[in-house]
Amino acid sequence: MINPIILTTVSTILLAHAVSFADSITLIGGDVLRGTIVTESDKSVTIDHGALGRIEVARDQIASIEMTPIAKPVVPVEPIVAKPTAILPAPVPPPPAAPDGSWKFMLSLGMSGSKNDQTSNWDMRAAAEAMRESESDRTTISSEFYYKTSDGVETDNNVLVRGLEEFLFKGSRWEAFVQGTYQNDNFQEWEQRIGGYAGPGYRLIEGEPLTLKLRGGVGASYEFPTSTWTPELLLGEDLVWTLDTRSLLKHGLEIYPDLNQMGEYRFIARVDYEIALTEKNDLKATVGVRDEFDSYLDPDGGTSNDIKIYAGLKYVF
Repeated sequence: MINPIILTTVSTILLAHAVSFADSITLIGGDVLRGTIVTESDKSVTIDHGALGRIEVARDQIASIEMTPIAKPVVPVEPIVAKPTAILPAPVPPPPAAPDGSWKFMLSLGMSGSKNDQTSNWDMRAAAEAMRESESDRTTISSEFYYKTSDGVETDNNVLVRGLEEFLFKGSRWEAFVQGTYQNDNFQEWEQRIGGYAGPGYRLIEGEPLTLKLRGGVGASYEFPTSTWTPELLLGEDLVWTLDTRSLLKHGLEIYPDLNQMGEYRFIARVDYEIALTEKNDLKATVGVRDEFDSYLDPDGGTSNDIKIYAGLKYVF
């Protein structure tokens, strides 16, 4: 039996600490022990009391046992505040690499023909171009050769060579140019012609998908064997339209008005379409038209308007 004095003391202490414990053992006499029950058996129950320590109580002294889970302290949860999302600007593509002055080359070839028992016709066009560009200048050298036969008789033999040097001004769309040309045509009165011109140029539109450049200069042409000098103006236009990543359209026009005879002039106009056949864009299919007009020529003395239509392959390296 537990001494009544001890029970009275225990009860007083338990009442003082009742709110601190979750489990409780009610004794037969009505006293209550509060603490944490650690073990139970058929004969006894052991409870850890906050002040008296661990107490083992016989089962025959226990009226009832109540085990209450200890409520965990409620931690206030801070409301989740949506943080503003930073909207970053779209990445700016790096600027194109500055031209280093290295040369690029192009070769183009197209051929067509037909032959049967009555007729035989062959038509060929070959072209080449070399181009380099630095931050201060651009050099372009191009050549074209046309050759055509009909029933074994030569009907066209035309060579056109052009050298163009363009001087670029940093931070400006203005530029200056010097151009030299050579042309040979066995079926014209003049047969061979050379020319030299110089003047300013202006990049009216530049960038993707369209670029447009205008040129205007003065110079002269010389024809032989007639030994004829002709002072001329040069009005030029070069347009490149990038249709997509594989194809583009080019247009070029050069007009040469005569400074001695008003109303007399000649021009060379062309339109070219190119489409890449490889991922590297080094092999392309081309089709184009070149029209050359000369107001000096009479129908009886030569061809005043010479139109050439061509197609072929172009290799860039």
